[in-house]
Amino acid sequence: MTVFSILFLKLPGQPMMEHDVVIVGGGISGLSMAFYCAEAGMRPLLLEQNAEAGGSFASPRYEIGRKTFWLEMGAHTCYSSYQNLLGIVEACGMMGDIIPRAKVPFSLFIDGKVKSLVSSLHIGELLLSAPNIFKLKKEDQSVRSYYEKIVGKRNYDEVIRHFFNAVPSQPTDDFPADMMFKSRPKRKDVLKNYTFRDGLQSVARSIAGRKGITVATDSEVTLVRHEGGNYRVTTAGGEEYAAARLVLATPSAVSSKLLEGMEPELSRHLSVLKAAEVDSIGVIVRKDVVALKPVAALISPNDVFYSVVSRDTVPDDHFRGFSFHFRPGLPEKQKKTRIMEVLGIPMAKMEHINVKTNTVPSLRLGHRQWLEKTDALLKAKKGLGLSGNYFGGMAIEDCVSRSKSEFERMRG
Repeated sequence: MTVFSILFLKLPGQPMMEHDVVIVGGGISGLSMAFYCAEAGMRPLLLEQNAEAGGSFASPRYEIGRKTFWLEMGAHTCYSSYQNLLGIVEACGMMGDIIPRAKVPFSLFIDGKVKSLVSSLHIGELLLSAPNIFKLKKEDQSVRSYYEKIVGKRNYDEVIRHFFNAVPSQPTDDFPADMMFKSRPKRKDVLKNYTFRDGLQSVARSIAGRKGITVATDSEVTLVRHEGGNYRVTTAGGEEYAAARLVLATPSAVSSKLLEGMEPELSRHLSVLKAAEVDSIGVIVRKDVVALKPVAALISPNDVFYSVVSRDTVPDDHFRGFSFHFRPGLPEKQKKTRIMEVLGIPMAKMEHINVKTNTVPSLRLGHRQWLEKTDALLKAKKGLGLSGNYFGGMAIEDCVSRSKSEFERMRG
């Protein structure tokens, strides 16, 4: 038996020690953590409960005849200010896959009619309120308390708040204003906003395929524990893994549950955060069956959906795609009925239907103080890391930045 074989021999009841870090969760947070670990020469294992990694980077592909068509079912857009993400994209050799988004409008959908944002605003109120942007600060302000002073109360209630709600597909009145939209330095050599030739999930696939990264899909983690100086992970299928480092890149409630027995104080701290489930249905239709003019998205105030995001931003010669992001808890029949009403066609005209649920945090004022305590609890735990979309904000760049900072803390 060679020395190599002895090092990786699995004895009865003992997990394999082939990896330097086990990462739970294969969304962009877990994938970016795996990327940083692999770049540093570590051997990361990423465990993802679904059939493919990506999380909110979800661009399912369909073969229709001889054509391939993809549709975003989670995140939709990247920006030149996403510098950490762009660093990963560069390392993956994907800068040439960046493409512009077609200039089609974000519109309101009211009483079955598409209306422009500008036509729905009270311009006089906007002109009176807009100068407040130069004297008001976002710190310690909710989205409502800040933006209704910038656009006026009627404009906020009737129009603006519905566009804000569409971003995380949940009510945002009580979100911290400074965590909703952030100003970040921009790269001048990259398009202001963009997507990728094969959708955002192509980035996830590229990261997952990098040398040194092992991805195990269909691997739901049910137990984590710390024994003998190592973290030990058990999946629903009975597989066991061990490593000196463990990163949980899952929704806060999932991380809280996994940490109950091992880190009870940290588990309780995570449990106070709230989150929302986003129920999404994506449909693909032939271009000639829908009369709706090209749009980036439709926002319908007080409707059963928060938004309908279109693939019209990446136009196709033969097909169109629409992702409906519904309020939670609705019957399937009601959702499908509303899809038919908005598009004006029966379900029989839909070429493909895709269903997906994403979990997004419900941030509140005081979140920065919560985050400070989180990092204080983690400070002495060099082998344990937490990442996800519930730290510095929900944007893609916030997820990648959190993974980068946690990687640096754990390595240091």
